[in-house]
Amino acid sequence: MGIGGVSMSGLARWYRADGERVSGCDVGSSSTTQALQDEGVRVFQGHAPEHLDGVDVLVGSMAVSESEPEWAAAKGRGIRVIKRIELLGEMFEKRKAVGVTGTHGKSTTTGMAAAIFLGCYAEPSVQIGAHLPEITGNARYGAGQHLIAEVDESDPGFANLKAHTAVVTNLEDDHIAGDYNERRNYHASLADLENATRRYAEAAERVVYCRDWPGLHALLGDLEGAAAYGEGRGCDYRITAPELYEDSSTFNLHTPDGADFLVQLIVPGKHNVLNAAAALASAHLHGLDMELAVASLSSFKGVGRRWQQWGRVAGALIIDDYAHHPTEVEATLTAAKHTGRRVRAVLQPHRWVRTARHWPALADAAALADEVLVLDVYSAGEAAIAGVSPELIVERLRRTGRKASYHDLASAQSYLANSLRENDLVITLGAGDVWRVAAGLVGQAA
Repeated sequence: MGIGGVSMSGLARWYRADGERVSGCDVGSSSTTQALQDEGVRVFQGHAPEHLDGVDVLVGSMAVSESEPEWAAAKGRGIRVIKRIELLGEMFEKRKAVGVTGTHGKSTTTGMAAAIFLGCYAEPSVQIGAHLPEITGNARYGAGQHLIAEVDESDPGFANLKAHTAVVTNLEDDHIAGDYNERRNYHASLADLENATRRYAEAAERVVYCRDWPGLHALLGDLEGAAAYGEGRGCDYRITAPELYEDSSTFNLHTPDGADFLVQLIVPGKHNVLNAAAALASAHLHGLDMELAVASLSSFKGVGRRWQQWGRVAGALIIDDYAHHPTEVEATLTAAKHTGRRVRAVLQPHRWVRTARHWPALADAAALADEVLVLDVYSAGEAAIAGVSPELIVERLRRTGRKASYHDLASAQSYLANSLRENDLVITLGAGDVWRVAAGLVGQAA
């Protein structure tokens, strides 16, 4: 149920390749559901008990309400009912899993690790919550012993996964419900999220974590088999001499066995230096050829919707990025400012609870741009919260002296199209459908 989702569709593809009969349903049709049907997966539109004929296991995503009659009908028929994260857990038992979690950088780090294991001829399986060019999609069924998987920390069930290597990129206040009633994709408190992360790491044979991230060493550093990466002293995999450019970055990585490697990336930003270090540390711990591993990263162009270049219009560079948490927005706009261009951001706040809890910080992060266009909140199915609106972000930006305005998708595209300059960098920011502005500006169908 919810087979059109990026994670659910990846699981469907993997288990079909593993020999299972797979079917699914979703509330609407999409390019993903059509692709699944083209691949031989039977997909129903909507949810109904009739879909259960011949089914042994019903798997549901968090996006599907448990009040759906299909859930009750399955339980009434004695059909095994499990959550998406539980099915991922069963996959972890079939392969030697490298599971990447954290508040930020999960998809990119997973993509980098996948590119490395592929480049080292390890023939890995891959599960990732984004489009990865190296596998032309979001899933790969590999003949090798490894599974490279993105682990979504928003699902509290991730704490029960048993990875061979648990990678934790960072951890902060996100997917936290706080005083709000919404519980899908949310932990009750930051302490709950930290406890879940600790449990996830404790169950793994090895742990790779960023020592530079505040509080992460205190949370995970005492675990047996833990390896730290970062710039600080005491890191097992130490980054030195990072150099950041408009569309690339380089750094040296010192490994525990005393070797040094020059890493060259064609993706920008300090955050990608850290992501690459995490992926390379995982490869080193699994005994891969590090020369091949480093070479594999040199051609890594990123994953879908992460610093995705749509093209140029009248000399202006058009980029889309999935950043939606204040920390992600700050990191992405910092990379944008490194280009030396005038940065014009189109910001789409994502989810009402996150916006209610973080809108001041989101506005302050967006203020790194020279101009900010703020769209409506992308609800992702959440109910609106009284007193919360995009106008709050616009007003705060204006008080800091930034040029800011409120738009919908159409007016944002029209305004930018009529005011582009050759030195502009237009960047759309958000986990919703803000990418349509970037697509529209370069003349592609959205």
